[in-house]
Formats: sequence, structure tokens, C-alpha cells
Amino acid sequence: MAQEMVKMAQEVTMKEAPEEALSIVLKSYLEQKIAECDEKIRHFEKKYGMGIKEYYEKLGEEFSLSWEHEKDYMDWDWATAGLRYLKEKLEKLETHGD
Repeated sequence: MAQEMVKMAQEVTMKEAPEEALSIVLKSYLEQKIAECDEKIRHFEKKYGMGIKEYYEKLGEEFSLSWEHEKDYMDWDWATAGLRYLKEKLEKLETHGD
């Protein structure tokens, strides 16, 4: 199965070298996931009119500890952590993938 996936990556990227084909596919995936995290973060920044740190400080005071507010915080925090992680992986791929 892995060989088939490598071959498919080579076909769709039109790159003969497996490493180059996989690098292109992985880079595209990472960029898509980064965009998704960015979008989620922007959604919460717009919804609350502030960044996550300020929101966290106001959670339980200005914003009640309701299910919605706590879930928003968890989703927002997850997107923020995910964004950092994905950007690190993309940077590593771009730095060492050449």
C-alpha cells in the first residue's frame, strides 16, 4: 500500500524522485491544515473581538463558564497549538526537504 501511495504521489506531482514527490504532497497538506487553523483562530478573534490570551483572562468574569465559552476556548486553544505545530513541521520540511 505504501508503495502505491508513493507511486501516486509521483504521478500527481510529475516528480520521479519519491522524496521530492512526497515532499510536495506533504507541503500541500501542511499548508491546507495551517489555513484551516488560521481560519478558526480568525473566527474566534472576530467573535470575541480579542486574542486568545485576553479571552482566557476574561473567561469566568466577563464571559461566563458556559459550555459555549469553554468549548470555544478549547477549540481556539487547539487551533493555536495546532498552528504552531504545523508551522514548525512546514519550516522543517522546507529547510531540510531541499
